[in-house]
Amino acid sequence: MTEDRVRAEMTAADGWAARLPGPIRLLVVRFLPRGALVLSVLSFAYLLMGQLRNRVLASTFGLSEELDIFYVAFRIPEVALDVLVAAGLTAPFVPIFSTLKRSDERAANEFGRTVLTVAVLVMAAAMLALIAAAPLIADQVANKLSPAGRALYVDLFRINCLGQIVFAASIAIGEVLVANRRFVFYALAPILYTAGIAGGTLIGAERFGIYAPALGAVVGAILHLAIRSVGTLQTSFRIRPQLRIRTAAFREFVRLMLPRMVSYPIDPILLTFFGLVALEAGTGSASALSFADDYRVVPVILVGQQFSLAVFPALSAAYADRDLASFRAIARRNVVTIGGVTLVGAILLGVAAPLLVEVLLGGGAFGSDEITRTATVLAAFAVSVPLDSLSYPLSRALYATHNTQLQVIASVCAFAVIIVVTRAALPQLGIVAVPVAYAVGTAVKVALLGVFLTRRLRSLGREALSA
Repeated sequence: MTEDRVRAEMTAADGWAARLPGPIRLLVVRFLPRGALVLSVLSFAYLLMGQLRNRVLASTFGLSEELDIFYVAFRIPEVALDVLVAAGLTAPFVPIFSTLKRSDERAANEFGRTVLTVAVLVMAAAMLALIAAAPLIADQVANKLSPAGRALYVDLFRINCLGQIVFAASIAIGEVLVANRRFVFYALAPILYTAGIAGGTLIGAERFGIYAPALGAVVGAILHLAIRSVGTLQTSFRIRPQLRIRTAAFREFVRLMLPRMVSYPIDPILLTFFGLVALEAGTGSASALSFADDYRVVPVILVGQQFSLAVFPALSAAYADRDLASFRAIARRNVVTIGGVTLVGAILLGVAAPLLVEVLLGGGAFGSDEITRTATVLAAFAVSVPLDSLSYPLSRALYATHNTQLQVIASVCAFAVIIVVTRAALPQLGIVAVPVAYAVGTAVKVALLGVFLTRRLRSLGREALSA
């Protein structure tokens, strides 16, 4: 039974896999999770669209102060979204929804609609508060800017708050799609969002300046929600307000959500911290860091995130059935595949960084000095690629066992290490201190996650034997 489950969950779509040569087909069936190819291909399309966005922004604004402000103004509203909404969805939603659906599909859909409704209400209240407090926030986080720069920060900050309300709904609907394995509509959404930023810049930059990509981001968020809403038509889930919070499933959701609210915003908080550090490092540093990070995440997104997401429903189902042998086999293969592929990707990224930046960003206001600066940051970031990628399968495996506390411990420890190393290395390394510190902190996180998952599975195995 175990081997049959593993084959069923790890294999790709039989239609195209059956046409591959024998040895390649065996490798695909053994190591490529079902749905991973769709997610990776569409994620690659998203990255291509991201490159178009970067090219448009770089050619239009260069490494300018207004582009620095554009990037930094997005951080705090995104942190609020991660803390209040995304933290409660990425870990517990799929395991709970999948368990409910096995016995009562109606109850699963009611649970999904309740989470959707609560997410939108909470995010709307939070964004209205941030819009009102925007000038005070600017005085704290952008106080080194000129008065005109702070005023621009406030305007862009408020525009971005509007988009985050839309994202709250889209994130909730996206988790429903993942649980139902409707990966196409799930993965199309980020492409449309990024297209909104690029399109807004191309259409409105001459007239509206840096406001054009900000308004384009709001349009992109609406498109993000729209395509995922269309995807639910292929499921039994129907979008409408519902508040059934007095259920065991929602109480379990809240219990698992609370620890994630501590750790999930660490990444966007780090981005905010890195952005502020980059402002200290000199004009253009924040933009160079953002461009480099966009390329660093390519193998992480295509392999680490998507392969982990593809097996998440399978891991959740194996745990629900208490089939720990299948759970271990699926998790082990996912870790080996992700680690091997992203190691190769990191080496290629580090070697090709100068050429990559020159080809993809060079031209217009982005000259040779900007190319060298961005490529140096990117080459340093490459070290963290396999480490960052491995954190995803390990974290997803812990979530599938209905445990969110252990990932919190690993993330908080890594966060502390990154902050300390960045501050210590900044005087000597400048902006390169950021990728160096990130690699050190991520290594700590992966080591802790590996230890925690091993002990968790051993504990669950002993419980199963004693039951």
